[in-house]
Amino acid sequence: MEQTTNLVSHHHGPKVLKIIIGILLALLLLSISANQVMGFKNKFKPATTISVSGLGKAIGIPDVGLISLSVISDKASAKEVMQDNAKKMNEIIKFVKDSGVEAKDVQTSGYYLNPRYDWQEGTRIFRGYELTSTLSVKIRNLDKISDIIDGAVSRGANQVGNIQFVIDDQEKLKAEARDKAIIQAKGKAKQIAKSTGLHLGKIISFSESEGSYTYPQPLYLDKGMGGAETAPVVEQGSQEIQITVSLGFELK
Repeated sequence: MEQTTNLVSHHHGPKVLKIIIGILLALLLLSISANQVMGFKNKFKPATTISVSGLGKAIGIPDVGLISLSVISDKASAKEVMQDNAKKMNEIIKFVKDSGVEAKDVQTSGYYLNPRYDWQEGTRIFRGYELTSTLSVKIRNLDKISDIIDGAVSRGANQVGNIQFVIDDQEKLKAEARDKAIIQAKGKAKQIAKSTGLHLGKIISFSESEGSYTYPQPLYLDKGMGGAETAPVVEQGSQEIQITVSLGFELK
């Protein structure tokens, strides 16, 4: 009887061992799977983020003047008004170029021919034509702007407008303003991280917008002792570039 029992135990031993090994392997696989699931969840867990903004400003002195010079002619026929207008405008263009303004900085920006009517006792009466031609001029030597305006007026320009002063190359000012804006935004982010007990991570987003503000002095006419008007005096004032940035950070 004892011999039979030993034979049975010997016969079933390898099976039991296999079962035990299988159970251990299953437990090991379950443990690995659980760790993988937790790692997967942590990997795709939404990060804590913040978004902060910063404003940077840079001020420069405009180095280019933009003006428009118009000749308004009024004649009985279209031919006469065009001839009169062209003669005056050609003299103005020659004068402007002779004053040192390059051809690329002189451009015709408007040419409008319209019939002119008068009304008498409810009746429209044709009186001729009015022609307005406009020249846009970019003046890089601001010391000459007053003389150019005065010379153009003396040659037939009867309307001067759209006087602007701008910085021709604004990229340097923009870079300066951008750097200031980023420094301000980073300072805010560090303060938030410190206050919440978290650590500031990497930048995950960036955007910017810009604005430009000019503070010109008004155009006015200088008057001599006798009250006669001479060349207009203009001052370019200053121009401010503003850059606003928005930075997104991870918090850990």
